[in-house]
Amino acid sequence: MERVVITARLNEGSEARARDLVSAGPPFDPRQVGLAKHGVFVGNDVVVFVFEGHDVERRLSQLVNDRLNSAAFSAWAPLLAEQPKIAHEAYHWDPKEDTMNTIVIATDGSESAVEAVKFGLELAAEQDAEPIFVHVVPGVDVLPPAGFGVTVAPSVPHVLGDEDRLPLQEALEIAAEQGIEARTELLVGHPAAEIVTYADTVDADLIVIGSRGQGTFASALLGSVSRGVLHDSRRPVLVVRGAQVHAETGVQ
Repeated sequence: MERVVITARLNEGSEARARDLVSAGPPFDPRQVGLAKHGVFVGNDVVVFVFEGHDVERRLSQLVNDRLNSAAFSAWAPLLAEQPKIAHEAYHWDPKEDTMNTIVIATDGSESAVEAVKFGLELAAEQDAEPIFVHVVPGVDVLPPAGFGVTVAPSVPHVLGDEDRLPLQEALEIAAEQGIEARTELLVGHPAAEIVTYADTVDADLIVIGSRGQGTFASALLGSVSRGVLHDSRRPVLVVRGAQVHAETGVQ
């Protein structure tokens, strides 16, 4: 598996439009061009596109030079202040002041979240950053209506239990398999708001979260939580799209 990270600086005032493009979902199907995974990162003045698969550089070159598919990138063109670059040409992480120190990785135990956990751990290892797994549980539990004709469902305070901590435990197990130490934090409340607030509290350099999309550029839509984090956070957010391409698709 090969990964190519492409970065570009955004024009001043373009961040909101860039986040809208991310929220709108990918503009083409990665399987048609032989890609396995795709992620998009939008910071205050930068956008980062992550592509994974086999022979990615050649496939991306074909994609960009194809008239039909290259049109999918046209919406980004007015937002960019410079020509996109391969990440290693744009970033050099050797100086201590340029490294990431803390990465908050949101998880709820879903398949999409597991992809985010794995990708976040890879970034943490590359940047020698501390990964912190966070999981948000509701503050109240809504009960079934008590009887016929009841229009308002009763609710009771949520009691924390072992099941609530299971996504964090699973994330720690994945980290342990990679030899990476990580912290965990169980949060209570509205997921997007709690994730953003916690990231501010620990001065996180990056928030990593999974997308609950369908896995294809044509149909993937961000889940409400990832969309909320993108909208509310003033910190860089990396949405990991777990679009797996299986052997039976015939992609070589």
